[in-house]
Formats: sequence, C-alpha cells, structure tokens
Amino acid sequence: MDLQYQEAFTKLEQNPTGVFEEAIRLLCKIGENILKNPLKSNIRVLKKSNDTIANKILGVKGGKECLILMGFEEKPTSFVMNINVPIKHLEEFMESAKSWKQRVQQKYTLDTGSISHSQVPSSSQTKNNNQQDTNDVIRKLKLPPLQTTHSNVFLRSLEIFSHGVLQYEDKTLKERTRKLIPISILEENAQKRLRLVQTHIKKNNLEDPDISIQDMMILELLQWFKVDFFVWVDSPPCEFCGESTKFSHMSTDPKLLLYTDRVELHRCKHCHKFTPFPRYNDLNILLETRRGRCGEWANTFTLCCCSLGWDSRYVVDEGDHVWTEVYSTTQKRWLHCDPCENLCDTPLVYESGWNKKISYVMAYSPEEIQDVTWRYSSNHKDVLKRRTACSEVELLQAIFKIRSNLQKNLSPSRKKYLLKRNLMELAEFLVEKKAKTDDFQGRISGSEIWRISRGEVQSAAQSQHVWQIKHEDIIDNSVTIRYSVALNTYEYISGNKTIKKLMGWENGTFEFKEVFRKEENDWNMVYLARKKSEEKGSLSWKFDFTESNKSLQTVVVQTDQKTYETGIVNVRICTNDNCVILPKDKLFTTNDFSGSNELIITATLSGGKGDTAWQHAQLFRQSLDSTEFNFNITFTFK
Repeated sequence: MDLQYQEAFTKLEQNPTGVFEEAIRLLCKIGENILKNPLKSNIRVLKKSNDTIANKILGVKGGKECLILMGFEEKPTSFVMNINVPIKHLEEFMESAKSWKQRVQQKYTLDTGSISHSQVPSSSQTKNNNQQDTNDVIRKLKLPPLQTTHSNVFLRSLEIFSHGVLQYEDKTLKERTRKLIPISILEENAQKRLRLVQTHIKKNNLEDPDISIQDMMILELLQWFKVDFFVWVDSPPCEFCGESTKFSHMSTDPKLLLYTDRVELHRCKHCHKFTPFPRYNDLNILLETRRGRCGEWANTFTLCCCSLGWDSRYVVDEGDHVWTEVYSTTQKRWLHCDPCENLCDTPLVYESGWNKKISYVMAYSPEEIQDVTWRYSSNHKDVLKRRTACSEVELLQAIFKIRSNLQKNLSPSRKKYLLKRNLMELAEFLVEKKAKTDDFQGRISGSEIWRISRGEVQSAAQSQHVWQIKHEDIIDNSVTIRYSVALNTYEYISGNKTIKKLMGWENGTFEFKEVFRKEENDWNMVYLARKKSEEKGSLSWKFDFTESNKSLQTVVVQTDQKTYETGIVNVRICTNDNCVILPKDKLFTTNDFSGSNELIITATLSGGKGDTAWQHAQLFRQSLDSTEFNFNITFTFK
C-alpha cells in the first residue's frame, strides 16, 4: 500500500472505531457516486457547511487528509475534485480504504465473537496485533467483591457507587490514562492563563488571589476533554447503512451483555435494523470507546483528574446528571467541574440555569463519600422537603459506615488530613450561596479570577500574540489560519498539514478589549460578543511575513458576523498605509496588500438596543456542537 495511504489511514484509525468506520463508509460512498456518474460536476463538490461532511469527515482525525488523497482540492468553502482526476486513482483509494477497514476489524474482533468491532472501538495506543494483548486492553477491571448491606434502594446505591469508584486506584489504568493526556501542551496553556491573571492583577492593583497552575490546568483539561478527547452520543449511526437511528429498547441478549449490564438498541430510520450502544462503566473500556453521555463523560474525566495526582470525586445528582469535583490545594476547597458543559466552579448552574429540583447530590472517591447537596442549591429548606428517600439520620449512618470502610487501611496522618478537610467542607455548607447572573446563563461564575483566566474580564488591551509565517511552514505557496468558536481552537495549516494548534480565542489575538466568549446553553449557540456593561468591544489578529522569504500575493478572508436591531460588526484589514473594510457575510479576496510584511485584522462590536444591546453584534456565531471553522484567513505567496 502507498505510504501516503498508510499515513492517512493510520491517523484515521486513531478515532473511536465507530467514527473510523463511518468515515471510511462515507468516503467510499462519495467515491462510488463519482464512479457511477464521472461527468456529473455537482457530486464532485463537497460543501464544508454540510453537516455530514463537517462532522463525520472533516471533524475527525485524518478525514481531511483522506479527501485530499482521493483527489479533492480544498477551496475556502468546499472541497472540489477536478474532472481530470483519473478514475483509476479513485478506485485505488477505495480499494485501499476497504482493505484497511477490514484489517482493523480483524485486528480487534474477539475470538469469542461476543463483542463486535462497533461496540469496543480500537485505541490509538494499541499497536500490537497479538489477540491476547487486545483482550487485555478491553478486559474488565478487577475490583473487590461488592457487598451491599442496605435494603433501601437509595442507600444501596451509595454502596454501589462507592464500590465503582475504586477503579480510580488502579495504578496501571492511571498510567495508561496519563499517556493519553497532552500534559506538556496543557501546562503551557495553563501558564499563559496564569500570566494573564497576574498581568490583570498588576495593572489593576487587585489583591493577589490564592490560585495556582493546578487551577489553570483544570480549565485546560476540561477544554481538551470536551474538544479533542470524548464524543457525545445520543443515538449512534446505523452500523449497517450509516443513517441516523432512534432508541428502541434495552437489550437482553447475553452476547451483548458480556462487558456491561446495559446495552441500548437503536433502530435505524432507513433500513430499520438495530445498532447496539453499550453503556459502559468500566474505565478500561471507556478509554477505548471515548464516547457516551454524561455518565461516561464524568467517569472518564474523573479518572483523568486522578491520573494527574489530583484528589477528585465522581458526583451523582439523583435528578439524573453526573459531573466531577477536584480539590484545589491552593484554594483549599472543592471545585465543581462539568466536562460535558466545559464548566468550572459554577455549582448553582443546575438549580438556577437548568431549573433542576435538587434533592440528593453525592460525591464519591476511593477514600470518602460526602453529601455535597448544599453546594449545589441556594435554597436549603426547599431541598430538605424533597429529601424523602430515607431519613437524614439513616443517610448519615450509611455515609459514616461506608467512609469508615473506605479509610480502614489509610495511615493515621491521612485520616487526620481527610477529617480536617471534611470539617472545613461542612462549615462551607452552613452558608447558602446566592445565584449570580452567570449561574442563570450557564456561564463561568465563582471568583473574578476565574473569569479573568477564561478571558471574560478585561480592562485593557491584552494578549500581544503574533502569527509568525515562516519560510519552512509554507507548502504550495499558501498558509491558512482558522478559528472555531465552538471548539474555541485555532489551527495553523499549510499543505493539508496542521503546523500549530492553539486553544482559547484570546490566545490567538494580538489585542482584545471588553470581549468575551458567550455560550447560550438554552439555544445551543456560542459566539464572541462585547461585555454587557460596555458600548464597544474590539479584538485584532496580527500576521508577520518577514521570515517567510516570499512575497505576499493574495489574502482570502471568511468571517461570520451576526447583527440584530442596530448592532454593528466592523471588520477591517490594515497595513501601515492601507485599510480595507470587509463586506458582511461574503468571502473576501484581495490583492491590495501584495508585498506587505505584516497585516492586522481588527473587529469592533458596537450598537444594539436596550439591556441586551451587547448581544446585537456577534462574531463567529455557531452551534455549540459544530466542528466548522467559521473564521478563515488564507495567504498565498509568489
């Protein structure tokens, strides 16, 4: 097989197997359509805005590279295959893709046949073809026998959850997890966040807070986990035809229940066949599948936190949601972390923003169990009225018993530390917290320092990042820098190769003032906007070509803007002696800056009416689950 094919398919294989197979299926289907109608031009154009293309090919590792290998050329808004691409080339690609897919299926299918390739996807870290090694990877973790002592359903659930989190103690599992986390990149970004906080404090003479690199790392880990690592699944695509499915019922087939006791069956809306979707609790398997809903997300994210050496807890709300708590050693308190929502330190968001009726919220770790309900409600009296699963005395007795059993083998010094920390936490619960505006909107709350670290509070121009376009980076005489507000990520690309990836909208800007990233969880939308209290916000990006050893020829810019009422978004490109205003919602191409050594693109947000005027000028608005990059700048050189 051609080396280029091997590199692209190896990268594609790094995705969960279900995602990998769906991408291969779509690529082959596109190829088949072209082979059937080789002279039909419209089937040779794949629009980037198409949800299937964006999410199932461009949104996965290696997908774009495969399109290029097929013979497609990337344009600003689409991928186009020239009529001159040989049919033989397309047939060769499809044959190689199907062969690779078959190899992967054979590699990871168990000898027992009880689990199909679609149920336990392959890992990007599993390189050994030996079948025994594969079985080791997906084996269930061995835990001590579970012994329940309560007949009360709720109290028995405390014992079950306390037993399940013992997985976090497995040293081999934690070591494997650490290898999956890009720790050095997260640490570098965390340092930038911390410096941003320190700069703000210095300029505004604020009191230096008790905040550390660990606190910033938590924010980085949340971002990475949601954007790059885990995938949300409501209903999986049909494993037979790839179309959408809908939940039908729970399976009772013992062959499907080998690794879990819960397997959903989703019926295809097209071919009506059933696709199983296992709901795994076993973390060794979840590191393979990397997909699910809030249970799988929180369970795996808590493991990631434990693998970094942080005291972490798996938090269960009886109102059907789960998340994580991480103990900040600097702030000496537990921080709420929701990986599904990428939220940190917003404990009242469920009650105030989601309108959940809080009753019991329990936190579990291998060392303790704690009733943390009071952290997540601003009305303790109402909560008490809803706590009818058992008496408060019975609950306390069950907690003390489980906690004593978990800590029986700990050292006296560790027990003393945990007791002191527990008492401090109980004292925190004595005071009701009041919901802030941010809690109602689902945005970051907590101290001002948290908002500063997220780039949501500014009083002066910040960042000073410059995109240096270097000679060695330029392939085929062009480079592209793009940003997705949903992913909150920049990519620096040339010749279909990602040279640099930068997380955080503010980290790629040259200057920004009075701007923040707004998530609308109720509408499932996200965008950049000016601060609510300000009449104007601005941000700019700077590009330096002095080390390119080439002459700039053409600039192509795509930027999405949304305005309402009298809102105004103004975007312009400038050099020292020339400025051009970009038209709204149009792909803009210009040669006016030919030969320039640097450029600055600046966006200003202003106007609007009433109390929500700040929302009437929006930049890069898109759905929260989008994988599309809607801010693209391409430079071509002579």
